[in-house]
Amino acid sequence: MIADGLSLIGVAEHAQDYSILITLIRDLIYAIKSRQILQTMCCSNFAMNDSAASISFIIPTLNEAASLPATLDSIRDHVPAGFSYEVIVADNGSTDETVDIATGRQARVVIDAWATVGGLRNRAAREASGEVLVFLDADIELTKAWADEFPGVYRSLVENPWQVTGSRCGIPEQPGMIERYWFGPLLDKGGNYVNSGHMITTRELFDSVGGFDDSLETGEDYAFGQAAHSRNAVVLNNPSLKVIHTGYPKTLLQFIRREIWHGKGDCRSIKTMTKSKVASLAIVFFMLHVVTLASVSLAPGGMAWVFGVLPIAGICIVPAIVRHDAKMPINILVVSFLYYCYFLARFVSCLSVQYQSVQGKLTAG
Repeated sequence: MIADGLSLIGVAEHAQDYSILITLIRDLIYAIKSRQILQTMCCSNFAMNDSAASISFIIPTLNEAASLPATLDSIRDHVPAGFSYEVIVADNGSTDETVDIATGRQARVVIDAWATVGGLRNRAAREASGEVLVFLDADIELTKAWADEFPGVYRSLVENPWQVTGSRCGIPEQPGMIERYWFGPLLDKGGNYVNSGHMITTRELFDSVGGFDDSLETGEDYAFGQAAHSRNAVVLNNPSLKVIHTGYPKTLLQFIRREIWHGKGDCRSIKTMTKSKVASLAIVFFMLHVVTLASVSLAPGGMAWVFGVLPIAGICIVPAIVRHDAKMPINILVVSFLYYCYFLARFVSCLSVQYQSVQGKLTAG
């Protein structure tokens, strides 16, 4: 930190505008404050008894004042009797009341304004004392079903620490259209992928993997699962660990923005794009549009455009039926349209990431 301060002073000596010096000093002060642990007091009243289990809930945040209270309250209300626990909130530099809410509910808080979400989770994990780590997003709420299932999950983790579990996040009792048609049908799906919005593992496995890849802006949970697999760990989605996600997109624009962001992890390089089925299909999806438009332009009265439209329709309809179990015509129509938006968003994500990469290389050069 001293070296960073000397570097800033050196820059300031050559500045012609005093406002630059003021800005640099302000940033340095913020940097010092941001990398300190704001609250180190352990939540001692959370401990149930001397022989209780040790669990660390880790929650990354950025301006989550609206949803965080319900998440913290759900932890308080649904951790089974006999388990001691701590809550660590890893904040990304919130400007609202997130930190005050966390400390007010006796959570420990660490702040790093520049970390990725994976880096935030790693930072909190280093501060955690629990042998079982429960990673939650700030808009996830535990349920009674979670409380009923967790003791058995904990025992299994103690017997075999080389496990990653959790569940897909459930939808609210009164879901919107996108929640009902897109996210709802996926809840009971099994599989060997666990989203970090609700992921449970052991300290032993987490340390062996090396935590989340903090260089990834998104997709760090998938990378963690792959690393766990490579160590012969079990990665299993458990639908009985029911949680509710209150932050699912409510509008089509929110849905598209969400998928653009989530797609970035698949588009870091040509290699990652070719390895990702979704990214590869999104590129094919776009190219079919190009073929269709070219066919219409070159032969306005012809039928060549059909060879582009039919595959596009197939790319959207087939997963709607197979993956989302859509059977009724209205379900097939709605989910197919959402798949159209999904693949469009994922292509935009790839395009955006590659454009930024080229711009960065040109700037560096």
